[in-house]
Amino acid sequence: MIASGSCLAVTGTPFIDDGAIDGKIRTVYYDVENTYSKDQGVKPYRAGAWTGGLHLNVRSGYLGDLFAVGGSFYGAAKLHYDKDRFKDSYQLLKTGKNGKQEGFSKLGQAWFELKCEQEGNPFSGRLKVGRQSLYTGLVSSSGSRTVPSTWEGVNLNTRLYETQFKFAWVNKISLRNEDKFNRIENFNGRRIDYILAAELAHTSDLTNQQSLELKYRNAFSKSFLQAHNAEINWKTPLSETMNLRLGGIVFHTRKDGNLWSGEVFGKKSFDDKATAGNLNATLTVGSWSFDAAVSTFKAESKTHKFRADNGALYAAPAVYYYDLGKNTHGIWGMPTSPFAEDMLYDGETVWMAGVSYDFSSLGAKGLHLGYGYFYGSGMDVIVSDKKSSKKVGVSENEHDIWVKYIFPQKVLKGLEFKLEYGIYRNDRELMKAINKEENDLRVWLDYNFVIF
Repeated sequence: MIASGSCLAVTGTPFIDDGAIDGKIRTVYYDVENTYSKDQGVKPYRAGAWTGGLHLNVRSGYLGDLFAVGGSFYGAAKLHYDKDRFKDSYQLLKTGKNGKQEGFSKLGQAWFELKCEQEGNPFSGRLKVGRQSLYTGLVSSSGSRTVPSTWEGVNLNTRLYETQFKFAWVNKISLRNEDKFNRIENFNGRRIDYILAAELAHTSDLTNQQSLELKYRNAFSKSFLQAHNAEINWKTPLSETMNLRLGGIVFHTRKDGNLWSGEVFGKKSFDDKATAGNLNATLTVGSWSFDAAVSTFKAESKTHKFRADNGALYAAPAVYYYDLGKNTHGIWGMPTSPFAEDMLYDGETVWMAGVSYDFSSLGAKGLHLGYGYFYGSGMDVIVSDKKSSKKVGVSENEHDIWVKYIFPQKVLKGLEFKLEYGIYRNDRELMKAINKEENDLRVWLDYNFVIF
């Protein structure tokens, strides 16, 4: 028997008949230029490439409405890489022998899942075991490069009425620019045995179409760090075409053992603990969306990491750290963090204002354009020479522009375009302390497809 509209035979077994194969064809272009080098009279440091990617996802239906299996294949190809122009591909490609940037392929996901869901029962749960994309607690996969990163471990997702609880245990990760799964490590190459993460979220529907969302997330990276996050969002309509959302976010991270050294990727981070707080708001008026946010950071350190420049020494303020190991990804999502520079120094206060517009009402359905401005100040750089040492107050800023277009035409269904461009600048002392100012261009063209 042949299913209507399909060339696949129906077996009468949901495990086979309810299976699916879908995926994504992606091309990505990055050009990240560190313009600080111009101040030194030398060629600017640049990273990036033009790549192509394939994501292919296969999953079964449920056997006995209980058991399913699935997996994902990922491939990255080098379309163009100018080794004389770029120092590396900015994690779009694999770094092979002698630093050569190469394409690669891998089995990014391979999992089985147990499901407990019954119609009319307010409780539901799913347990997934194996290699998988994961967004639980403060553990995160990343999908912004040619192929995504994935974790190896266990992920539990349950719901009771409007309350959701998640739990995860992971001990390996495959990054977005590597073809195998590796152990989790600290910045000295020592092994982190595992990471535990949990998440509790509840959404309440209030009167007059209002809603209140509460969320708590954490992660415990064994003998390295423990991190906690709480978030609140309140939404209310102001009129038929106007809506307001107010939110607050708090992060707290502290040392959890001897694997934490207080230094990340050559930067000085906090000694024992760090805190970040944020208030944010979004006002939508018809096709317009207006965003505003402010964040403060505390990431104290009693030691400093100096960098020499023209006979003087410069020490940048310590930074907040939100990942869970050298080769991991952590959920962050601070509204005041632009995409070129995080802006999370000790003592820093960051302000953000942004606007975006949906062009659908003007006949360009699927087209969105946005702009954001970020300004951070209140942190100090230590400047030292042979005679004296002093603290200098510094600031930083960034302009971000983004364009997104989801093609509405039936013949181009599944095609999405996105462009982001950021211009990051800072004060002279901060620039010399971190060796960075940046122009950051990133472009994606994705075709999402379904085979069956």
